[in-house]
Amino acid sequence: MNDKEDKSEKCNKSNHEAAPPADDEKLDHSDDDISDDSDDDIISLEDDSSDEASEGSGEKLNHEMSNSSLLRLHDNGNEKDTDDEDDDDDEEEEEKVNVTIGELFGTGPNPEANRNHPPNFNTDSSILDLCFHPEKELLAAGSIEGDCLIYRYNLEKVELVTRFSHHEKSCRQICYSENGNLLYTVSKDKSLAVIDICNSAIKLHKKDIHEAAIYSFIEINNNICATGDDDGVVKLWDLRKEEPILDFRCGDQTVTSFLTNDEEKYLSATVADGSLAGFNLRKNRLECQSEMFDSEFTCQALVRSDTRLVVGSGSGTMHIFNWGEFGYTVDSLGGHPDLIQCIVPITDNLLLTGCEDGNIRAVHLYDHRFVGIVGQHKDFGVENLALSFDGNILASCSMDDEIQFWNIEYLYKTKVFTKRKGNKKIALGNNLESSRKRNKREFFRDIPQKIESDEEEAG
Repeated sequence: MNDKEDKSEKCNKSNHEAAPPADDEKLDHSDDDISDDSDDDIISLEDDSSDEASEGSGEKLNHEMSNSSLLRLHDNGNEKDTDDEDDDDDEEEEEKVNVTIGELFGTGPNPEANRNHPPNFNTDSSILDLCFHPEKELLAAGSIEGDCLIYRYNLEKVELVTRFSHHEKSCRQICYSENGNLLYTVSKDKSLAVIDICNSAIKLHKKDIHEAAIYSFIEINNNICATGDDDGVVKLWDLRKEEPILDFRCGDQTVTSFLTNDEEKYLSATVADGSLAGFNLRKNRLECQSEMFDSEFTCQALVRSDTRLVVGSGSGTMHIFNWGEFGYTVDSLGGHPDLIQCIVPITDNLLLTGCEDGNIRAVHLYDHRFVGIVGQHKDFGVENLALSFDGNILASCSMDDEIQFWNIEYLYKTKVFTKRKGNKKIALGNNLESSRKRNKREFFRDIPQKIESDEEEAG
């Protein structure tokens, strides 16, 4: 008891002498445990009950402080867990945002990202004809302005190598020699030119060799070639001589194309009046001319080991002749919606056609059926087609001032079911692997046939 009194007196004395506590040292945890007197700020500790109360209040204060610390730690933990959950949500949202358009809509990759052909490119003027070099990666083009352009190409780029401007009017046809050392050009200015590719020089330029504008040309061998004009006149030339060795009028309209084979016995010429003329090259005379058909003849190609001649027409029908028998057709294949401007054979039974509707189509003969669309030009018809020396790249030109390339290597592996009857309308619009358009019927192909609803997943 004395100890407690002595302790009480010491406490009272120290409290009287001590200065008032600072504001930051005041504790406001509980109004019942600690009283704050504004007059003298003195805490009386007179008996045991007051001591116990003080000790109890201290213990309670320590307990509350420890509880508050635990609460703060718990709150910090909750905040950390919340932050982790927010981070997880953000990661999930990022994963959702990173879904590609192809994955979202089931579309394939951009064709240009994995391009397997030279890039398409624009030209200064419209291109009328194209021809690949027989051994090198060179492409020659004749423009409507009269220029002869030679490009070097690869899968990465196409660059202009040289330009010849020896024609005064449009360069209508262009053709490499068999060995690729010479390049022939004919023009609306009635002239024929021979370019030496090795020296990049004009080797020969025969002017005013026709009375009308020249439209078509073919090289038969190193010295012999043929030209045809807008008035239906065919001339056979020995380039070592000044005058033609054959001059014959097939009709009154344009001679649109020429064709011969390795035997060099016959030369066939298509005429815009709807007839086919066959010349005997060994005798330098007309062998036979067919009857007149309802629409113009525009182009031709040899198939089936050079035994069948396929002739394109303005009505979209392909007329088939026996080679060397040019008087009557033996078969025909209709179905093109517009004029057939050009034909390029790629196998004995498969050929490509360029049509006035802008589409390049693959056509199978024997059995006759359309395989599909290889490629297309948007605004204008296909003017001409050319096949590269390895047979894998097809080039096409149009009046849209653009040269396009198509990889057709897959066509050599395409299986055509000849015994199965096909829908000609579907085949005409069927886009093949090289086409830059997608078939409408393939739109829903990548969508799952059955999609479970949220209610089914919840159940």
